[in-house]
Amino acid sequence: MGLLTDDCDFNNNTLETFTGGNGDYYIAIRTDDGRSHAVRVAMSGGIGPSNVKLAIVNLHREMVKAGLSEL
Repeated sequence: MGLLTDDCDFNNNTLETFTGGNGDYYIAIRTDDGRSHAVRVAMSGGIGPSNVKLAIVNLHREMVKAGLSEL
């Protein structure tokens, strides 16, 4: 699951979002060989500005609506 890259004629990377058990959000790129690299965005505390955190939450919600991610 995930959003397939628009350059899928070159590679099949996907953009994925998910939540951790602690309420933090993760954004990951999964490569076509199954490897992935994710970044964690802490929702309580952390160094991210509030408006960026909100944008990540909204991205995840929209990906769930589109069937590209799970709650």
